Amino acid sequence: MPQLTVPFAGQSHRSGPLSFGHANIVRSISVDEDPTRLNLAMVFDAPADGGLDRIADQLRTLVERHEALRTTYRLGPPATQVVAAEGELAVAVIEAADDPLAVAERTARRLRSQVFDLEHDLPVRVAVVTAGGAPRHLVWVVTHAAMDVAACEVLHTEWAALCADRPLPAPAALEPVDVVELERSATIRRLGESALRYWESQLRRVPQAMFTPSARTTPAKTDWLHAGLNIRSTTVPARLESIAERTGASPSAVVLAALAVLVGHRTGHSTVVTTSLSDNRVVRKLRGFFGSLAQDALLPVDLSDVAGFDDAVRKVRSAGLPAYRHAWFDPTALWQQVINEVSGERGISFARDLVFNDMSTLATTAGSPDQSALSRLPSVWIPGHQPAPDEDPGIGGSVSWLPKEDIPCRFFVCLYRLDEEFELTLWVDPQILPKDEAEEFGRALLRLLRAAGDADLPLGELKSLTTLEPVARGEGWYVSDRSQVELDAVRELLADVLGEVPHLVTAVPDEELGHRIVCHLAGPDSPATVHERTLAALPGRVTAIAPHHYVVHDDAPAGPAAAEADAWAALPVRAQADGRDGGVRA
Repeated sequence: MPQLTVPFAGQSHRSGPLSFGHANIVRSISVDEDPTRLNLAMVFDAPADGGLDRIADQLRTLVERHEALRTTYRLGPPATQVVAAEGELAVAVIEAADDPLAVAERTARRLRSQVFDLEHDLPVRVAVVTAGGAPRHLVWVVTHAAMDVAACEVLHTEWAALCADRPLPAPAALEPVDVVELERSATIRRLGESALRYWESQLRRVPQAMFTPSARTTPAKTDWLHAGLNIRSTTVPARLESIAERTGASPSAVVLAALAVLVGHRTGHSTVVTTSLSDNRVVRKLRGFFGSLAQDALLPVDLSDVAGFDDAVRKVRSAGLPAYRHAWFDPTALWQQVINEVSGERGISFARDLVFNDMSTLATTAGSPDQSALSRLPSVWIPGHQPAPDEDPGIGGSVSWLPKEDIPCRFFVCLYRLDEEFELTLWVDPQILPKDEAEEFGRALLRLLRAAGDADLPLGELKSLTTLEPVARGEGWYVSDRSQVELDAVRELLADVLGEVPHLVTAVPDEELGHRIVCHLAGPDSPATVHERTLAALPGRVTAIAPHHYVVHDDAPAGPAAAEADAWAALPVRAQADGRDGGVRA
């Protein structure tokens, strides 16, 4: 395959620790069984005039302009970033035998499927697709460690300016290495400490998971290849503006409220917990920042006392203010000091299974209000006009399926457009919403927004807008510590931990918890040892929690009575221990 070599030079060699955004993504890449999920791919139009020499000059300009594109990572510990002063960018040149755009998209998917060597290779792969020797498309694949979605918008804007011979705007004041110094300032340090306290306070009171597929039907290894349900409407934007005017919320918050209401209806949870992605460009110096800053905003909304949709919107707006304000933090401290500790104290496994990503500000053609696209991130972003499909007048929009993507989340929402058209895609695990029910969820979302656009909608009328039924949880399901718990899943968890050691797990009514999970056992291990092993085996089991209480007996019931709670209760007790609040205690 022909190759174009783009040298860059004359820049500064720099190094330093990772910023919070970098560390957050690098951590995710290092723990993900498939790191390519965190690669971003784009296909842009390329100017045919000037040939490959012009393409090389434009690429050189971008690589020399942005340190993130010249950075490698020493994963440590401690992890560091190293910015190269000079080097070469290898660019594949591919002559298209058929449709150049189809060739470019196939190339983008192929390059995206390859793991980046963060320690040794530049964080970007580039290819130029030509037709008759003339450039037609630029394929750009980058590791998420170097760029987030906001940086993708900056990249496209700058590439379009270079192609049109327009001057580039002034670069952002800070590069990724500089952000580290910013985060060491007293102001940002206090912001990070406040974020940890916020996350701790919220994690102590939220359900461990929104979606709880039965452990009896969930395979041991989850298939994260999910089809995407694309939802579009030309009538919804006006309805969103009407609701936003009544409630004082942004149209994006209105959409999030509609999603929360429907998720609550489906799951039966009165508190709906969304992890909403934040680009964290709140400081003036970070406007137009090129790199990775995005982190999670934890946004729980209590809908238990909400009568109408407008109140739900206002609750989302109110919850969003502190959530986004506390979305800038040290990710290592968050996981080790907050998420892991609080989860251990509660005996839960926090799932992060409802994720919202608002990409509606992502431009597709610089200076143009048209934000349609031929293809969208999270896989391959191809700017270009995509006519809206015919709309169903019964729902005020359309729903259609997109190809499967590898997305390790049970319910991932990408909001793409809020201008002349509303466009949103749901990537849904079929274990929690089978295909027909996912389609009904999409139709219900459009109906809800249309009805609420006319007037405040009493939530009691939600059932009239959808055939989507709440999850049916029968015998063996209990509410415990705000989570939906399947007793069989807890018993399976303890069986994996204890093996042949006799034991029995029961659910006992409790005023504070709803139900208290109790484990009776007879064996040589102490409750503290059993509890520690149970917590270690818990991650990923979203319908199980660790026992709240352990009762140790010298002997186990004999014969068939071994499965009876009364038989265990009749035995002498050697020791009892509480598994909550920071570890087992007698």
